[in-house]
Amino acid sequence: MSARTLPLLFLNLGGEMLYILDQRLRAQSIPGEKARKDEWTDVDRKRVMNDIITTMFNKKFMEELFKPQELYSKKALRTVYDRLAHASIMRLNQASMDKLYDLMTMAFKYQVLLCPRPKDILLVTFNHLDAIKDFVHDSPGILNQVDETFRQLIETYSCLSAGEFQLIRQTLLIFFQDMHIRVSIFLKDKVQNSNGRFVLPISGPVPWGTEVPGLIRMFNRNGDEVKRTEFTTDGNYVSPQREGSFDLYGDRVLKLGTNMYSVSRPVETHMSGSSKNLASHAKENIAPNPLAKEELNFLARLLGGLEMKKPGGSETGFRLNLFTTDEEEEHAALTRPEELSYKVINIEATQEPGRRAELSRILGELEVAEPRPASSGKGEDLLALMDGL
Repeated sequence: MSARTLPLLFLNLGGEMLYILDQRLRAQSIPGEKARKDEWTDVDRKRVMNDIITTMFNKKFMEELFKPQELYSKKALRTVYDRLAHASIMRLNQASMDKLYDLMTMAFKYQVLLCPRPKDILLVTFNHLDAIKDFVHDSPGILNQVDETFRQLIETYSCLSAGEFQLIRQTLLIFFQDMHIRVSIFLKDKVQNSNGRFVLPISGPVPWGTEVPGLIRMFNRNGDEVKRTEFTTDGNYVSPQREGSFDLYGDRVLKLGTNMYSVSRPVETHMSGSSKNLASHAKENIAPNPLAKEELNFLARLLGGLEMKKPGGSETGFRLNLFTTDEEEEHAALTRPEELSYKVINIEATQEPGRRAELSRILGELEVAEPRPASSGKGEDLLALMDGL
């Protein structure tokens, strides 16, 4: 397992979340002069996007995120996105939040599978951040936050070897390996089978720095080429024209990680019903784990950097529905296997000492897929956090 995977996982899933929310908010927006008090406008959309991106790229939050550490469990990470999605006036019911998280995870899983080489996961991340910068192009303060994270990525990952990127890719694939949720946009494009597994292409550009297959060269002990043999392949391979840019600005070449919900193509965020047998693959250990707090030492510090915005005064939170109708949303909530649903847990850190026991109790309710080693030395961090509450 790579200790450098978490920032890439978080930023790419966050980018997919912003793509989906932007598309749904645009679809449900009403012109400002015609909108009722309880209807979305484009001003509301921009406010929601700005609030979420501001929270997501909080400086202390990013500093914590970039510290070498193992991945969180699926449930712990999901809790972070619940909190992040509600960092503005927007409110999501659990069924819509479930659907949002499913779309996020399956999109990034597909991108990881299709990366020509492990290092290209960094280009996928840059594509997400490039798009996020477009969302806040007219807000210099937020734009600067995103650029600072961009620089952290370049500084942290530009010096890693190919082997370290391969370990990052394997860590991501292990995280996603039991997720086989069918998504209509992938089924329509025939890149996903009815069982939820992706179809990987056998044609197209080969990874940068490699040659098109079809030639075997043999060398003698002196390193001189003595024979060539050609063979035919089933795929139609081509050499890439150039390598994508790993700089702050530039042409990434790779299109993975760009917004597939953009206006340039028909948009549909409807997700097909999950298979019943999916539950057997996606179950996590539901028995209370005695080492749960060890897993959540990281989560407690991470959530400490997030502020959940609450509507003030007479202002009410706007509800966003990721389904076509309210009836669809209610049906999805009733039919979704219990193993695939997650509770929204709101953790509020206050200055009251009496809140420490409550926070500890809430954190203890989260189950852990795989316990962290007790020797991680993070127990003191949680105690320090508690003492500061």
